[in-house]
Amino acid sequence: MPPAFLAIGHFCQDVTPNGYTIGGGAAYSTVTARNLGLGTHAVTSVAEDFNRKNPVLDRINVTYHDSIETTIFDNQYDQYGKRHQMILGIGDKLQPSHIPIELQDTGIVYLCPIADEVDPELVRCFKHSLIGVTPQGWMRQWGSGRQVRPKRWDTAEMILSHTDILVLSDEDILANPKDLEKYIQWTKIVVLTRGKNGAILYENGQVIESSSYSVKEVDPTGAGDVFAAAFLINYHDTGSSVSALNFAHCVASFAVEGRGLTAIPTLKQVENRIRPQKT
Repeated sequence: MPPAFLAIGHFCQDVTPNGYTIGGGAAYSTVTARNLGLGTHAVTSVAEDFNRKNPVLDRINVTYHDSIETTIFDNQYDQYGKRHQMILGIGDKLQPSHIPIELQDTGIVYLCPIADEVDPELVRCFKHSLIGVTPQGWMRQWGSGRQVRPKRWDTAEMILSHTDILVLSDEDILANPKDLEKYIQWTKIVVLTRGKNGAILYENGQVIESSSYSVKEVDPTGAGDVFAAAFLINYHDTGSSVSALNFAHCVASFAVEGRGLTAIPTLKQVENRIRPQKT
């Protein structure tokens, strides 16, 4: 039986004052899905020296593909909360042939590139899944200095024509804000996250604004992937984008209260905090 949740993208090493910590959308989303009680799998590419036995990944099934390098990011936030990012290592690209056949009927599939590592053709591998995408890795480029800069997402139409839910941040579209209108045309549901300012949902011509939960933010890294995973999980269960928005805001509110993957909540914690739905 396939798992309930599959993430495809790089596990990475994030630079911290105390050394490396595991990061990347595939890590944040699968830890979220596992903590919420789902059977979970990741397909990723890392170097031989990556710590594959790290307890943070317990009970997550992982298909590893060997790479010369592991993707490494150094994220610095300025006084306004804007992220400045360097890429210090780059793992190998993930191809359709890297997806085991038994995973191609997974209920929820999450494509979450961080360094342009997910081949766009991968989206065609899943005919019966709820497919969610965060495109940040397709919207990044870097030169010899390794400073990450934005670029236009040139494969968007092809990918989104096979995608159910697109989750992206206002930071992602900063360089090309008018492209959002195209994404809305090409995708059933688009969620634009705005950090502390909540999110905007676009679905069937409707625009719904929602507010985030008020918490003390310690570390915003990975919050977008936690939000996206939670949204996909709740939408898969309920079919309601409004319910999924509230659920995702609640789950992400825990994630920013601690550093790295440490504060991603359990389902019980979410049930104790979640706001009642308005009727």
